[in-house]
Amino acid sequence: MNEQKRHIWENYLTRQWFAFGKKDEEPYTRDMILNSDGQISNYAAHNESFWQVRDDQLQFLDMNHEITTRFPLPENPCEMVKFILIGDYVLDPSVQHQLMARQLPESLHDLKNGFGNQLDAHFDQASLTVTPLIKKIKTRSRVRVAFILNSVETLPALLPLMKALQEDEAFEAKILVMNKQYYDLNVLPTLDDVTAFLQKQQLICIPVESNYEAALKKLRLWQADFIIRQSQWDGDYPSAFQADHLDWARLIHVPYTITEKMTYAPHHQKGTMLTNDYYLHVWRYYTAEPLYPDEKEAVAASFISQDIFQPVGSMKAKMIEHATPKWPINHPGKRVLWTAHHSVTDTWFKFGTFPRIYQAMLGWARKHQELSVLFNPHPLLREIIATEPVSGVTLEQYDQFLKTFAALPNGGVLQHQSQYGASAAADVILTDGYSAFYEMQIQRKPIVALLRKNHTPFTPEGEKILHGLHVVHDIGHAQEELLRLLSKPDDKRAQQIVNTQNWLINEHPEQTILQAMLKEMRI
Repeated sequence: MNEQKRHIWENYLTRQWFAFGKKDEEPYTRDMILNSDGQISNYAAHNESFWQVRDDQLQFLDMNHEITTRFPLPENPCEMVKFILIGDYVLDPSVQHQLMARQLPESLHDLKNGFGNQLDAHFDQASLTVTPLIKKIKTRSRVRVAFILNSVETLPALLPLMKALQEDEAFEAKILVMNKQYYDLNVLPTLDDVTAFLQKQQLICIPVESNYEAALKKLRLWQADFIIRQSQWDGDYPSAFQADHLDWARLIHVPYTITEKMTYAPHHQKGTMLTNDYYLHVWRYYTAEPLYPDEKEAVAASFISQDIFQPVGSMKAKMIEHATPKWPINHPGKRVLWTAHHSVTDTWFKFGTFPRIYQAMLGWARKHQELSVLFNPHPLLREIIATEPVSGVTLEQYDQFLKTFAALPNGGVLQHQSQYGASAAADVILTDGYSAFYEMQIQRKPIVALLRKNHTPFTPEGEKILHGLHVVHDIGHAQEELLRLLSKPDDKRAQQIVNTQNWLINEHPEQTILQAMLKEMRI
């Protein structure tokens, strides 16, 4: 590609707004901007984070700077048909993407509407702030707490707090439930499972199926004092419920993991996961244990305030400790739980081993009919296989594996529900991570940890946690360890007690959190 053509296209592309999406379908966004620094703005998606003009193509790149879409470029922008570029989606050859330059009057119209909506939102917030005192007295007899939920698997981290709020007359809670987003690539149908779970717990919820902006506006009008969102990942939520739109209230973070001390952040050899930008918006982060010196140092070197971190123990750890054993397979043999993480590519944590071992595990389960083997995949494993380049397994092969494994007389698949009843009932556990490395230690189970090469490094604290596991590096040795541990005592139990004792000291962390909210509201 000659330099003049590249310059012409870069100049053109940085002066437009674009609608972007699948060819001949409703666009994902109508406001995409290609910045001159190579970043894509006005559209939060993992696979469309950066752009470049190379090899006669406009190329979109993901957060790891891997090419995801290639748009062939004509000689100059005047040769575009209806101001449209059609590109091939590298991650799925059956998908084509469409990028359409928008006409200036249309862009200005949307810009005007956008400014109008922002002004309305600022006016609404100002109105809430200056509400007359008499209205405050009438409507503020209780502390108001909102939950934003989208995942049934990690609800044990919040369930004790939700129940405590329901039982305490000093509080009023609203529980908003919505489908889980996978960035802007897909919507996972999680709402019904979360709603059904909450109904069984006799907790009233508000399903939000669409029109998220309207739901957010009503939440603001309700004047929540505190908001608790289920995860720190903005990509899990529609844009209306991302961090920038929630910090008008006191944002509380109760981690769905027990600890973030296990590893460094992906692609890092030092630091801590506690410097995620989400925590810039947070009023309190309730940790399972005090920060370690290296964590304090990393936080001090970021814009995160150390004041937000308050150790209270872990509700999730207590829920796991007291989980009622429940094995879903009707089989008399000893019980093997196999959990699979979703980081199966080479671009993130790099712990997931499923594509490398699933055939071996199927053969092993068939061979050992005397055992009961339960497969428990991470909720996002299928989505990763469906949307990202995964070596060793296709989506069709994955779906067929689930059917085949579930049909085994001694096999089963556990999905879309909490795993802790099954882990409590298991005799031995095989896992490639991530949270299972430490969570099942709470239940004092023999755990075989299958580690990939070149995974995200463990912190010094993580290395100590590993001492409670039987670490192997290939599936053959893992299967041998499983059989050995089914007949021999586990020599790691004492270390497991040491690893987890700080998380379990406080029997009721939820009461500590309630008292902190009351103190903040001076009640």
